[in-house]
Amino acid sequence: MSNKTLYLECYSGISGDMAVAALFDLGVDKTFLLDALKSLNVDGYEVKITDVDKSGIRACDFDVILDSSHENHDHDMEYLHGSHEHHHEHEDHHEHEHHHEHEHHHEHEHHHEHEHHHEHEHHH
Repeated sequence: MSNKTLYLECYSGISGDMAVAALFDLGVDKTFLLDALKSLNVDGYEVKITDVDKSGIRACDFDVILDSSHENHDHDMEYLHGSHEHHHEHEDHHEHEHHHEHEHHHEHEHHHEHEHHHEHEHHH
């Protein structure tokens, strides 16, 4: 593999199978991943890699198929971690009273006095 950097901007997230399939579409050697998975010494699954056509777009499909003894349709991972339950009790009592009283007075006094002097002669 060459030293290249791939930046994925997954603002909504990406699932593992989608990420792996995208890497395969970019040219990552499939045997590299399969050999790495075999080195984990984990049984009970099969990897299926196929090319699919969805709405006229060709793409890689990467699927991990669990043996029936390892399937868990509840998707709660209980088969790996055992059962654990959580109980949470919360007492949140919130009372809010919010009163606003505003008095707003504007009083303006304006006095304008002008003296006007006119001097002129009046002739009759």
